[in-house]
Amino acid sequence: MADFDMNESNGVQNSSLIISYPESMTDITDPSIQTMSALQCALELAELIKLFGNEMAAIVPHEYFCYVNEYEHIKYDIGTSARHSLHYKLVLFGKSLGELTFARSTPFVEIEIQKMKALFSVLIYPLRNALLYKQAVEKAYIDTLTGINNRAAFDKAIEQEIDFAIRHHYTLTLMMLDLDKFKDVNDNYGHITGDAVLIKFTDCITQCLRRSDSLFRYGGEEFSVLLRNTRIEGAKLLAERMRKSVEEMVFAHEDAEINITVSIGLAELQATDDTKKLIARADALLYQAKKNGRNKVMS
Repeated sequence: MADFDMNESNGVQNSSLIISYPESMTDITDPSIQTMSALQCALELAELIKLFGNEMAAIVPHEYFCYVNEYEHIKYDIGTSARHSLHYKLVLFGKSLGELTFARSTPFVEIEIQKMKALFSVLIYPLRNALLYKQAVEKAYIDTLTGINNRAAFDKAIEQEIDFAIRHHYTLTLMMLDLDKFKDVNDNYGHITGDAVLIKFTDCITQCLRRSDSLFRYGGEEFSVLLRNTRIEGAKLLAERMRKSVEEMVFAHEDAEINITVSIGLAELQATDDTKKLIARADALLYQAKKNGRNKVMS
């Protein structure tokens, strides 16, 4: 059963109502059938919300439409808010699916509200499916050990960041990091301890980053950072701060204290770079940092 808590701020009324998902096609109006057909084609949440807003606008005209899901940190809105509004909280099997707001300069009338109810009844399950799909996709891009972005997320993000930098004439620097002699940690203390060290290392690096920076576990003990709108000089300062923070980090294991260091390679995006070239240059500089004695930054 789908619950819709409705609040109208146009001064007409405040009420709650419960609508069940239609069990047969005879329970659905022609506009609802058309909307249902449109929504079945969308699995991406943003596309679904846009389609629903378009379908609703054709049946109940409005000047503003907004979908908010605080739990998922989502907000989509179209148009400009107006004096008269309807606000709906969507709940399915006791779980919130978000909130919808419609607004316009004239009051909504009862027949329009009834039409909305019919459309909500065909939105609820496609919306639930789109949210589940979104969650599944996001999990596929998360490293299960450290909780940060994984290699698949990096492969997608670097393409987007390079395109963004070129289109907006921004700088972009790629940072590649690798823990020095990390195999010794696993060999001497075991993989469980090694995993705990990786988690603490991730926390240490994260504390050094800005909100605009993106951290990824590239593979094993190798990590990468995409530094948007950052030139090599600024990236060097950040990398040195990271290197020093890691060097000073102590991980306690039983009666022993484990110290680790990190080597870092930095490459700024050049006009002739594509993804492979940028990664190759950063990797080469990381290798040079290792070759020069480890615990160093090369650019």
